[in-house]
Amino acid sequence: MKVELFELNNNEMDKLEEFITKNEINVETFNELAKSINFSFSVEECSRLLSHHICESLDSYTQQSQRYVKMGEDAFVLPEEIKNSTLEKEFTKLTKELFDFYGKITQIKDGFAGRKASESDYVHGIKIEDGRYILPLNTTTNILVTMNFSRIINFYNAMKRLKAKESEDLLKKIDVGIGKTKIVEFINKNIIQKEEEIVAEYSKEIFEKISKENNCILINSFKEPLLRSGLGALTSTNDLGASEIKKQWDINNEASEKSKGVTARVIGYGHTSIIEHARTNFGMTMSLTCYHQFERHRLPENIREQFDQLPIEREIIIPPSVKRNKEILEEFKQKVDKVKILRKKLKENNLPQEYLLLNCDMLKLISSTNARIDNDILSERTCNNAQWEIRNLYIKKLEQLKKLAPILYDNAGPGCTRGKCPEGTLTCGKILEVREKFGYFGSSN
Repeated sequence: MKVELFELNNNEMDKLEEFITKNEINVETFNELAKSINFSFSVEECSRLLSHHICESLDSYTQQSQRYVKMGEDAFVLPEEIKNSTLEKEFTKLTKELFDFYGKITQIKDGFAGRKASESDYVHGIKIEDGRYILPLNTTTNILVTMNFSRIINFYNAMKRLKAKESEDLLKKIDVGIGKTKIVEFINKNIIQKEEEIVAEYSKEIFEKISKENNCILINSFKEPLLRSGLGALTSTNDLGASEIKKQWDINNEASEKSKGVTARVIGYGHTSIIEHARTNFGMTMSLTCYHQFERHRLPENIREQFDQLPIEREIIIPPSVKRNKEILEEFKQKVDKVKILRKKLKENNLPQEYLLLNCDMLKLISSTNARIDNDILSERTCNNAQWEIRNLYIKKLEQLKKLAPILYDNAGPGCTRGKCPEGTLTCGKILEVREKFGYFGSSN
């Protein structure tokens, strides 16, 4: 793993180093002072397992996409914990088998010279975005990270969550990249580990309600989401506070209708900040392929299962294009079974089995969002160009949100339902079909 292209605001770093040397400060003060500094670096040839934790730090990042980049046969890491262990040879052999199988099922037809291949351009009709479901989390990736330096302790906390030599190596290299002794000492002294077992126990009841079939369930929301939005709208322009406005509405039992009318009117002006007062919590389950798409949206607040605690015998998600080929489907399942057996061996030997989690393995999570965030995400993820699994998941979510609070989600859906297709030359070409399914909410021009 390489960590390159460090860039910091050096003058501000010198100033912060000097200030920490002379003064005793707490974490809150450090974070406030660090806001004047920006930080960026590139992590190259790390595992996808590590990159999941980097993405979860909620900083800005751009990552190599397995949807568009075909992985080479040796594009994997051998974790330090497994090197020189009794299972090293078996681990390496099985990883190579997975990559060989991935290469076979995503073979492109001779003579293809285009930039974007369709299913018909592949020998077996399986695109790399579906073939990747068999790849393990020790597959390598590259990621460019940029953050405000006030988030650096949060980043270290996220890396420590992995509890792996790879994440420790990353932090040591970042220590060197930061290059300021007192700042590095302060950061490492103030790392706080999340109590994972307590979080897991707290979330257990909700996770038990989620399954492969019930993969998107509304856990809770405010009792009257539109009331919160309506009161938020009037708080901005009224001399009365929200509670007094509600009292007036309650005199004639008009709170529900009034809040609907105010919300609809203000949304019509394009002022969508008021719908941030409408929050929901959903329980979801998805493949790790889908989770990678999901975690790119940095605004939701998520609680997920721990990677090292995912049940080995849990069901997997298999792409439709794989299911259509009986011979490949059978081999896909055989590979998955071999991985499960080795994961058990790794666990029995106190070695990290999460590096052998496959992209087809399922993860459960709880996601908390507001209506404004959801409308933005739905615009992207219900589009025909979105990855098929996350598209299906968000169509399910949209159906439930429309029932919960129609006015807040009346215009939700793909971008082309509100005007010109935002995908430009990458348009799916099915705009009328999409509008028939979701509706059209743009102008009639």
